[in-house]
Amino acid sequence: MRFSGFLIVLLVIFIVFAILHKPLMREICPIEYSKEILLSSGEMKVSPYLIASIIRVESNFRKDALSPKGATGLMQLMPSTAQYVAELKGLELDNTALIDPATNIALGTYYYKLLFDHWGKIVALASYNAGRGNVEKWLSEGVWDGTWENRADIPFHETKQFLIKVITLERWYTYLYRQELSGEFY
Repeated sequence: MRFSGFLIVLLVIFIVFAILHKPLMREICPIEYSKEILLSSGEMKVSPYLIASIIRVESNFRKDALSPKGATGLMQLMPSTAQYVAELKGLELDNTALIDPATNIALGTYYYKLLFDHWGKIVALASYNAGRGNVEKWLSEGVWDGTWENRADIPFHETKQFLIKVITLERWYTYLYRQELSGEFY
């Protein structure tokens, strides 16, 4: 009788988990600004799940996030990087533009796409976090070969963690928000 009682409890736990796991995971992996993410990722032909993951890791969807180094907004853009990207896009930026979700996501997605087109997904993500100059140096000096498998060779702990978090969250966002962020993306 004890064993069958244990099995019933285990079955109930399994059923409760099966029913509630998605809502619980959505609490851990929230999404905001889905319209802006879809617009920018569609324009740049980048996965909206990846962009949502970058935002989650960089700012936790806080549009006014500001890092100690001066990175601003949802996608944590350095003002100089945002200005560079805005010029490429033919836009003018004012002081408050980077806390505007649509502007920040558009500029951050465009910047990621530039990096992606140059290096591919993994190196682009490392560069997004650590800076192009650092990543170019690591690659040219043979410190890191640019692969996911050898990410442990990346000298910056923060960048290694950024890669792991973004790639993991991209899988979760794909699973959790497939209906909301559907479409054909890279």
